[in-house]
Amino acid sequence: MKVFSIIWDWICRLWFGLLPKKGIRKRVKIIEGDTPPELISCDNFVLAREDGEDWAIAFLCPCGCKDRLELVLIPEVKPHWVLKLDNADHPTLHPSVWRKTDCGAHFWVKEGRIIWCE
Repeated sequence: MKVFSIIWDWICRLWFGLLPKKGIRKRVKIIEGDTPPELISCDNFVLAREDGEDWAIAFLCPCGCKDRLELVLIPEVKPHWVLKLDNADHPTLHPSVWRKTDCGAHFWVKEGRIIWCE
């Protein structure tokens, strides 16, 4: 069981940002509701949408710490992010995501790829 966990962690790390820029891009899975689920797999972003309105997007931190990140998309809330989806449901988020506590990860999500800030 531990071997599976180690392999799965390695796959998640590759998937979330250690692949070359031309690597696999993430897609968004849309669920109905105003809150993303607590458990999220490492293979996608989850968008909570209720009655056609986007509420929040959730995903696992791409640094590999496995923390669940949930970003609010409602313009009236501060801070909030703007989500754009291309025709293949690859997400772009604005502004960047900067975790000022815990792992300290700072990155952009552009067209389904993680772009690390230096």
